[in-house]
Amino acid sequence: MSTPASISAPVGPHLLKDRDFLLFAGGQGASALGDALSKTALPLLVLALTGSGLHMGLIAMLSALPMVVLGVAAGAWADRFDRRRMMLWADVGRTLLVGAVPLAAVLGVPVLPVLYAIAVPVGALFAVFEAACLSCVPSLVGRERLGEANSLLSIGNALGYIAGPALAGLLVTGVGGAGTLGADALTFAVSAATLMLIRRPLQAPREHAPVPMRGQVLEGFRFIAGHRLLRAALLYWAAITFFTSPVIICATYFIREDLGWSPGVLGSIIAVYAVGAIAGAVLASRIKEASIAVMCAGTVLGSVGLLVLSGTASLPLALGVVLLAGGGESLSAILYSTLRARLTPDELLGRVTTTAQVAAFSLKPLSVLVAGIALEATSGSVTLAVIALSCIAISTAFGIFSRRLPTASEPILTAPLTFEEVTQ
Repeated sequence: MSTPASISAPVGPHLLKDRDFLLFAGGQGASALGDALSKTALPLLVLALTGSGLHMGLIAMLSALPMVVLGVAAGAWADRFDRRRMMLWADVGRTLLVGAVPLAAVLGVPVLPVLYAIAVPVGALFAVFEAACLSCVPSLVGRERLGEANSLLSIGNALGYIAGPALAGLLVTGVGGAGTLGADALTFAVSAATLMLIRRPLQAPREHAPVPMRGQVLEGFRFIAGHRLLRAALLYWAAITFFTSPVIICATYFIREDLGWSPGVLGSIIAVYAVGAIAGAVLASRIKEASIAVMCAGTVLGSVGLLVLSGTASLPLALGVVLLAGGGESLSAILYSTLRARLTPDELLGRVTTTAQVAAFSLKPLSVLVAGIALEATSGSVTLAVIALSCIAISTAFGIFSRRLPTASEPILTAPLTFEEVTQ
């Protein structure tokens, strides 16, 4: 079985001149624009329909459940089946499901039941898409250009989040939240179209026939269990994700209910956050070796910005601190993604990636539900402050602990299961 270091970059032009990479990045940028529209419009729509933070938390919980249930299996599928087809079908399905929301509004059908009805299937298709998407980048660009590719993809995503929230604010005001979700549905169609135009294979050739699903899953678990640095990175990110998962709904509640600011202001704040994310992506591209210590520093930086945001009613100060938050959190996320991919062989990427996601998102349904209850019981300000302080404490502890860990350049401690071991 190949080690990560043995898979070299494909011969080709600089990434900004690489046709296939630009198509992939363009499709993901369109999806990021749609995600920004959805993440801005959906909480506003639910809040407008119900006036309840609890309903916001419940819908977010239902959307997160499929990743917990299907995540590991989706990773095995991404290592077993054609990743391009998985992403295509997921995009087509999400186009139809999300498109049902504006259709319901036009037909006069109650929108809230539709939002509840599509939450789980959209979440399931997201799990399938993410398993394939996150696994295919090393094959698309090569491991030597992985850090650069992740930074460029993050910049593209951030650009979507700059334009998306401001556009969402205008669309929500003009056509309503349901109509804005229709624009999100169109971005999934754009993503599907770009995937069909990519010529390069999105996974490395397999040296043997696929093993049984149970064996594939165990192979991924054993690889993670035997790699101390990878295991620590996954544990850290799972802890951070538990607290950061409800940030969007909490920030929306804080800005709209606590402060009474308009949807347009909310969109501007999210857009400024994305500008900070671009700065964090540029900084991440200049870091030669990803490490847990630098990841922790990025999270602390972002959490300090979030903490200050929770205590201010000044718009200029809010814009300044979300710029800081975006930069720190983007830096941390890119380094985590790059470190995880560099440590994992291509034939295990789907399973390791989705196992990492399941570890990170397994408690997300509980996290967003608790956040919804906290919003009802306290306020957006208090809930955001608790999130920020928790992330600072966890990152400080892990940063100290990380001094005892091996570096990314040290050899893997335990090899993955061989084909013969898995099939016994």
